Amino acid sequence: MHRQVGALILAGGLALAGCSPSSSEVAPTPDPSRSAVPIPGDVLAGLSVEVRQARSDWALRVVQLRVTNAGPGDVTVAQARLVTPDDEGVATGDRERPVRAGVDRDVSVALGTPDCTSATSGVPRAELDLVDPDGRRSTLVVQPDDPQGHLARIHGEDCAAAAVARGATITLADELGIQEVDGRFVAEVDLEVEPVPGGPRVELNGVDGTVLLAPADGATGWAVDVDTADGGTAGGTGGTSDGATGGESTTLRLLVVPTRCDAHAVAEDKRGTFFGLHTRVDGVEQPVFYVGADDSLRGALHDFVGTSCGVPAAS
Repeated sequence: MHRQVGALILAGGLALAGCSPSSSEVAPTPDPSRSAVPIPGDVLAGLSVEVRQARSDWALRVVQLRVTNAGPGDVTVAQARLVTPDDEGVATGDRERPVRAGVDRDVSVALGTPDCTSATSGVPRAELDLVDPDGRRSTLVVQPDDPQGHLARIHGEDCAAAAVARGATITLADELGIQEVDGRFVAEVDLEVEPVPGGPRVELNGVDGTVLLAPADGATGWAVDVDTADGGTAGGTGGTSDGATGGESTTLRLLVVPTRCDAHAVAEDKRGTFFGLHTRVDGVEQPVFYVGADDSLRGALHDFVGTSCGVPAAS
């Protein structure tokens, strides 16, 4: 060990001697990348990273790296990168985020294309390019915490949606019907299931309500029975079906009422028009994934909640 240190010192001395300018030479401009001073270790030791996901970013497959600074010094995240075993490429966030001592800040990164071809292994890795107020720089590489299991959930949703898509196209119709039942308004949301020729067998056996919408009969979801192998359907709790045999398309009509009427329910809605689907593909149960309303249907559903709750529509 002493011999190795001595060799490094000697090499440094030779380098300095070789670079000493003569009286007629001009000293070269220092290279900042070679003379950069790292951020002190106690500052780096006080930093931790956790994976979060805002509800508004769920459909976009964007997650946040929450950087918590419990150390003695301020830093700025110049760039953040996340590498996961379940997604291709590197998720990168280039927006600078100052993280003062004692606070935490989020850096958003968009996940790459999901890898559903085989069972993956390994752990996620977060890399933070940091600079402190004195211009010192370091790159912190850590395994981020994920206490809420966001990455595993996202991967499950991604791969379930991909598996189902090989055997069926499941969408929400963009038009909304409204009827009055026993003195209250009930919306009719049509869920369309169209088999993919030559694809695997897909069974749809349940549709979840949302934070904004629920079955008109008071259940928490709709129990349905759709099978692309024969097109047979059974309209379950709170809904009706219009199916055909022989693998033809099926339309499920979900009868919907609002779950809440507080004023900010619609104004702050992030996931109220995404319905969870319970499926099997070739007999294998899949994680729950979601089908979302397009802009037209989302607006109609928000208007319906306002009408049903007696809130005047915005002009």
